[in-house]
Amino acid sequence: MPSTSQLSDLRKTFLHRAYEDIQALNDRLQLSDSENADDQLLTDVAQLSHRLLGSYGSFGFPAMARNFELIEDVALSQLSSETEPRPALTVTRLPAMVSDMLEQASVLRDLGYEPNTREYSVAPLVDPNEGQRILFVDDDTNLHGLAEMYLKEEGYSSIVYETCASKAAAYLAENTVNAIICDWQLEGDTGLDLLRKVRSGGLRPARNVPFVFMTVPSSKKAIERAGLYRPDGYLLKPFDAQRLHSVLGRALAG
Repeated sequence: MPSTSQLSDLRKTFLHRAYEDIQALNDRLQLSDSENADDQLLTDVAQLSHRLLGSYGSFGFPAMARNFELIEDVALSQLSSETEPRPALTVTRLPAMVSDMLEQASVLRDLGYEPNTREYSVAPLVDPNEGQRILFVDDDTNLHGLAEMYLKEEGYSSIVYETCASKAAAYLAENTVNAIICDWQLEGDTGLDLLRKVRSGGLRPARNVPFVFMTVPSSKKAIERAGLYRPDGYLLKPFDAQRLHSVLGRALAG
């Protein structure tokens, strides 16, 4: 298992970065015209909230994760509203909600809070001596270090990180990997776009390389479309070592 000090260092780094990201978003909300809900601002609120709910959850802060899930839902509801003009931001309470999260993030950052973690130890899923490589695609770089620790415990000697599907496809055009874990929701091309390219056989890895999505598609139609390209599993955010082991193990078992 990763050492306590490794997890502690990653968690502290995340808490500082999260605070800075929330502070920047809070400043924008406070300076915005409270009578108009700008599309770009609402999109940024939804995207940051989606990222933070996964990160806070994976680092052991479920209450913060749930709060950002609620903020994301409110922002997406505003974006999908057909009411013209849109309700004022003050009606949605988004500025107040983000301000509350900034205060809580400040406390966590300053205290360096360490949640209790349950010891979890299992045999590696792959042979560490085989030099297997896995590709991890997620635009939330806060999770890269955490994923690396977990995946090395699973026996992978090489973990390659990309933050978008197009860069991942470019890497796979020149290199092979033994498994892929990819977020569904990415800027530009989606995780499904990458899966489609892999299954088409146009890239270096085998067409049937194990492919696990992070998060679940938001609609039944999207799930059905993904099913056409045979993903090997869904790793829900937030994830921990035990959940990753379980989902990846089923994917590798075929």
